[in-house]
Amino acid sequence: MKNKVFDIAIFGAGVVGANIFSDAVNNGYKAVLIESAPDVATGASKANSGIVHAGFDAKPGTLKARFNVEGNAIMPVLCARLHVPLKKCGSFVLGNDLESLEKLLQQGHANSVKGLCILDANELIKKIPNLNP
Repeated sequence: MKNKVFDIAIFGAGVVGANIFSDAVNNGYKAVLIESAPDVATGASKANSGIVHAGFDAKPGTLKARFNVEGNAIMPVLCARLHVPLKKCGSFVLGNDLESLEKLLQQGHANSVKGLCILDANELIKKIPNLNP
C-alpha cells in the first residue's frame, strides 16, 4: 500500500466501519478499511445481540434517538443488498409499572417511532399465549 492515496480512511471493521466503507466505495471514493483484529466484526459487533433498535428507549433529541430510527428504517435495504436475512418480528417491553411504559411510549412518539402501543394483560396473552402471567 506504499504511496497509495485514499479519500477516506476508516478505522475499525465492525458493523459501523464496514458499512461506512461500503457506502464510500459505492459512492466512488477511494477508501481503505483498517482493522487491528485478524477478522472483521470481532469487537463489539461480535457481541451484538442482533436486535435492530427502534428508538423508543432513546432520549428524544439525541443522536442515539435519531440514528436508532434512521438505522431501523434503512435496515431492510441494507440487509437485502448484503444478502443478510432480516426478520421483522417486532418487540414487546413487559412490565407492571404503567408510568414507565407510558414514558417509553411518549419517548417513542417524540422520536417518530411508528407502531407503538400499550397492551393490557388480555391483549398481550392473545399475542403471546405462553407468556408467564
